[in-house]
Amino acid sequence: MRRLFSTVLVSALIALTFGTPAHAAAEPAGSGWVRIPSPPYDYPAGLTCDFALHGDPIVDEVYYRTLTTKPDGTPRTEAAFGPLVFLVTNLSTGATTRGDASASGVITHHDDGALTYRVSGPLMVGFREGRGTLPRGFYVIDGPAWTLHISAGNYRSLSGAWRIRKDLCAALS
Repeated sequence: MRRLFSTVLVSALIALTFGTPAHAAAEPAGSGWVRIPSPPYDYPAGLTCDFALHGDPIVDEVYYRTLTTKPDGTPRTEAAFGPLVFLVTNLSTGATTRGDASASGVITHHDDGALTYRVSGPLMVGFREGRGTLPRGFYVIDGPAWTLHISAGNYRSLSGAWRIRKDLCAALS
């Protein structure tokens, strides 16, 4: 379940970014890399945008590799890379936009359930009202070296060299 949650966050959730990658990721060299498909998602009206959203992965070639494990064998740190593009739909109007969630980085799973993403590139990130360092919304965050920390209570904070590349709620309004 935690792995699926991480996958959704990296790919969609935590995170949604749109734009078509220039090329597909090549299968990585070495052992331990696995593809975990990103599922479609639905967000109800008011969660991140004023309207309900639906997202479908239209390019999904993300590879994951466990770098370190906890004593129980679950991942402590994972690396992820590869193109991931979602088609996001405003379910009220039918308007669509694309988001590139193709960031590369390392995910740390903390013992208390918190997650830390150290990334380079774009990632789609949803913020709930009063639950993060940005106002409620759904954004494509991008930058050369930035961090997303999601507390065990789901508070989201950004640090490092990041910028909002796209406000998905505004693009779909």
